[in-house]
Amino acid sequence: MRGIPFQTLFLRECYRFLRLSRQTLFPPLLTTVLFILIFGYSLGSRIREVEGFSYILFILPGLAAMGTITNSYANTSTSLFMARMDYSIENMIASPLSHIQLVASFVLGGIMRGLIVGVLPLLISIPMVGLTVQNWPMVFVILALISIFFSSLGIISALWSEGWDNIATFTNFVITPFVYLGGVFYSVDMLPPFWKQVSLANPIFYLVDALRHAVLGVSDMSWAISLSILITLALGTFMFCVYLFWIGYKLVK
Repeated sequence: MRGIPFQTLFLRECYRFLRLSRQTLFPPLLTTVLFILIFGYSLGSRIREVEGFSYILFILPGLAAMGTITNSYANTSTSLFMARMDYSIENMIASPLSHIQLVASFVLGGIMRGLIVGVLPLLISIPMVGLTVQNWPMVFVILALISIFFSSLGIISALWSEGWDNIATFTNFVITPFVYLGGVFYSVDMLPPFWKQVSLANPIFYLVDALRHAVLGVSDMSWAISLSILITLALGTFMFCVYLFWIGYKLVK
């Protein structure tokens, strides 16, 4: 019987962002197309090649990762925060589900949204700019791990926040700067030594680097190192969320 409540919560998360697809799915796809047109074609005419690829192709994995990051985070942070605000979280806590299942239902919703937003730009880029994806299974694995990591961060943010301003602050002053400094639009080999070290200290760099290897077959770091860091971040933040649910950290306002 426990499978029914878990499935219900998971489907609820999916239905929530699919019902609002004009706000949740289409804007990030439009943003990606605009990035391709503006950054790819304008800067691409000045930057001929990066690691053997045209600039347009080089930034595509970073754009896919960026969409997955922002949307998986937004899905769980808004959903859980709203559940805290309207006290519907109390019904979830009272359901016959373990703490892992409760967290997993939120995270799986973030994974579904993150995968859709991450994969569709790559599919669109195949006819648009001639993209050839090297390893589709690895692309899905990496996008899923990125979604787990940032869906978990969304849960942590939703529990910590006391208002919508707090969630927006975390997005604007933490996630966005780290994303733009994470190698989305450049290779770290193009940077001076100091800024290269700064980029290497940014965890998002490894997410982008792992996805770039899966899509294009090139990377600045060893793909095994980047993938290991990504797995550690995803599992670590997920288990931390389970711990927060277990101790009941600010679940009820």
